[in-house]
Amino acid sequence: MNSVKRVGIVGGGVSTLMLCIEAAKVGIATTLLDPKVDCIGAQIATEHILATITNESIEKLSLRVDAIVFNTKLEFPLECRLHCKTYPSKTAMDELSNPKGILELLEILEIPTAPTYYQDNKEMVFEKIENISLPFNFIKQYGSRSELKCVENHEDMADFILDMDENIDSFAIQLIPEYAKTIISIVIVDEAGKAQIYDPLEVVYEAKKICRVKVADDITKTMTQKIARLNRKVLKELQGAGVYTIKYGIKANKSLEFVEITPEIDMAALLTLEAHNVSIYEQYMHMLMELSIVAPTLETYAHGHIKESDKPMDKNKPYHMYNLGLTNLCITRNSIEK
Repeated sequence: MNSVKRVGIVGGGVSTLMLCIEAAKVGIATTLLDPKVDCIGAQIATEHILATITNESIEKLSLRVDAIVFNTKLEFPLECRLHCKTYPSKTAMDELSNPKGILELLEILEIPTAPTYYQDNKEMVFEKIENISLPFNFIKQYGSRSELKCVENHEDMADFILDMDENIDSFAIQLIPEYAKTIISIVIVDEAGKAQIYDPLEVVYEAKKICRVKVADDITKTMTQKIARLNRKVLKELQGAGVYTIKYGIKANKSLEFVEITPEIDMAALLTLEAHNVSIYEQYMHMLMELSIVAPTLETYAHGHIKESDKPMDKNKPYHMYNLGLTNLCITRNSIEK
């Protein structure tokens, strides 16, 4: 018998909305924790706690529900008493909230990332920055806690300098390269630690904004296998059941770099609703209900176009349309050649 009657979800994006829909199908109530009154997930959630996401609010949420799903990456370690199980686990979430720790883990696992420079001297950091072009990620380490800030322009640079307080123990500067392709991998890890990996998804940018997402139908089988192998290496170390979005960059010379890992289910995962025999949202609910997680089967190639909500649509084309707030994701299907 399913012991989860109410699930708490931290973070209220479009993937939270889809989780709430799947929960409702199987009779599970949902309690959303998100500070935004009009967040998309609140449209479907059974109840919405309007509160800043903090250790205190997460602990209070854990008293109201049978399980918690983190659909956002926390910027702080979980230093609270949790009264229910969480997905991912507290240990995994603490790892994910420490970007410098993740970089160090990737280095140990010999997984390629963008060049990173570590310093424990403020003056040396400024010297290094003078020779680094924008944009870059700046990571500040405070004891066991670290913060990441993306410095994209000179305004960010000014804020970055003001943020250089004396309590910082060490620093890391990571370059942000331009990639030929940006690949997103959606992975679900069950209670036994077995990972099921969805087909890679490609994100296409235009003027630095996402304009299209698609099943990555033009990357090689060798590259797909490499991504799966790297996914399993990282997730074996995290050891936490749940769903993870892992982002990679493919450079012009076809080399692969690890970019980011987060418990937040990326918007691109909406394609799994159309492209696969079982969506990532259904699988998440199955795991909460202690049902088996299966290897997803790709049934069709799906492509999604981001359109502003007030822009006219092609009335003669069949879309599966998902509202993302100010924009819509319009998904079409293309058959797989046999």
